[in-house]
Amino acid sequence: MARSSAYGTMTVFVLWGMIQQPIEAQVTTEVVWQRCIGGSDYEFGADLEATSDGGFVCVGWTSSVDGDVVGPHGGTEILVAKLDANGTLLWTRSLGGSSEELGFNCIEASDGSIMVAGSTYSTDGDVSQNHGSEDLWVVKLSQLGAILWEHTYGGSGGELGGTLLETTDGGFVIHCSTTSDDQDVVGFHPGAGTSDSWVLKISSSGILEWSRALGGSGGDSGGRLVQTMDGGFLASFTYTESNDGDVTNYHGNGDCWLVKLSASGTIEWSRTVGGSQREFGDAILELSNGDFMLLGMTASSEGDIAINQGGYDVLLAKISSSGTLLWERTYGGSLDDDCRTLVPASDGGFVLAGSSRSIDGDVSSNAGEQDAWVLKVDAGGAIVWQRSFGGTLIDWGYLYETTDAGFLLSGLTFSNDGDVNGQHGDEDLWFIRLTENGDTTWQRCLGGSANDWGYVHAQTADHGYVALGYTSSNDGDVAGNHGGRDIWVVKLKLTEPTEPLECALYIPNAFSPNNSGKNDTQCLYGTACISTMRMNIFDRWGNKVFESTDPKVCWDGTYKGQALDPAVFVYHLSATMINGEQVERQGNISLVR
Repeated sequence: MARSSAYGTMTVFVLWGMIQQPIEAQVTTEVVWQRCIGGSDYEFGADLEATSDGGFVCVGWTSSVDGDVVGPHGGTEILVAKLDANGTLLWTRSLGGSSEELGFNCIEASDGSIMVAGSTYSTDGDVSQNHGSEDLWVVKLSQLGAILWEHTYGGSGGELGGTLLETTDGGFVIHCSTTSDDQDVVGFHPGAGTSDSWVLKISSSGILEWSRALGGSGGDSGGRLVQTMDGGFLASFTYTESNDGDVTNYHGNGDCWLVKLSASGTIEWSRTVGGSQREFGDAILELSNGDFMLLGMTASSEGDIAINQGGYDVLLAKISSSGTLLWERTYGGSLDDDCRTLVPASDGGFVLAGSSRSIDGDVSSNAGEQDAWVLKVDAGGAIVWQRSFGGTLIDWGYLYETTDAGFLLSGLTFSNDGDVNGQHGDEDLWFIRLTENGDTTWQRCLGGSANDWGYVHAQTADHGYVALGYTSSNDGDVAGNHGGRDIWVVKLKLTEPTEPLECALYIPNAFSPNNSGKNDTQCLYGTACISTMRMNIFDRWGNKVFESTDPKVCWDGTYKGQALDPAVFVYHLSATMINGEQVERQGNISLVR
């Protein structure tokens, strides 16, 4: 007790200096530019890609025949638009024929061309062939929007969707769904009302190289496709309702399903994850060791699912590189909870984002109806922190992996209370910037008095974010709407204030490593002020017992893995501050047990 009392009198902070720097200043946000793309009817923005010239290309579909829609063929058409870095519309291109087309995905290929994937019912206009019903349609455009080539792929049934990946040989792998059992589709699994997922490889000139239908006699809905480090592919299905064909170990009522393919399209392994109720898969992530993370949602509480707290829970599963289920975790409360995006954290954990209607279980708060929900888990799936964001109405968001520390949540909000400020009316595009600990640094609503929605697709070098979606507004943050609903591209930029804030650099002169949870380690505080540093700690005989160049690393009172006895130690600090100032300090540190 005497030591504890003495230690209480020693917990005095020694102030080393006051450094004037803009460290934790409040940022401001501004709309740098925004662009409405479309005509007097209706448009939808599906995908946006940053291009190598600093601009952007986006794709969606349009029902208009005027405004930015040049040369329409009739019906709904794919609309492609190219913007420069300042949001100036360089060109648009409507693609299609006299029937219906939808555009889902666009990428800039390694040769600078623009690849567009979608679907078509047409047999005329820009469409040279149709295999029957609705076909997968891939179009290669020049940098100026001219058609270099186009090909349809499919059979007498219907093909829907289209996600493109460029392969190392300059070709492309495409993932969509199919109900065809002929022509380009190989390996279809027939059944009453069935659909298969379809993966196909084409050359750089669009020639079909191989084709693989994946599924069984039930419905199999396509989801994500990633190219793996070994040159193969992993297909993640939204769900499978099959218990035959390529599907094994089916649990019932719709499972998450993963299929690993070789570079030539051969199945290497297949894995279902689920229970007797419904599961949906949303995101997949390959880890550095070749294992995979699967994010989805589940209503089950048996089979692969150990716990369900009610309704739909968030599902996170780790799958080995050979397809073995290593572990699964569920997160949520008694109502429906759903996360759609998964990004890796710097410490080996993961951050998940979506929405929640619960206010119990793993969900500590809910402002009303449906909130955006973000949770951080460690590498083993244990919750590190979780936060709900929103107001009394519906709010949800996707997580964007930023190039700097922290995370960006973007999506929509109907609220104008709670965490939401500046909502313009109806639904708004909503941004929330989070620290690595889940704290909010700023939020911003973008839109006008009508419906506005989107999410971030790109980050720019000047601390800006570019979002794509749609808008029915022509006021507030929105200008230039052509009528009806337009594709909307908007850039939001962060601006740091010029007025500096005070930053204090200090260190405790005593600590007690007794696992009490308080003052267990000797740490340096005010580390945001430090650019580079070296800190050494010596015992009374001059032996160096601790050395660090990382301001965030603390000393735990050990030397070579052995706990040191209570004593007085000497520290030496040499640091360069972010304003260029050189700091040299030394003093005593008491280790008390």
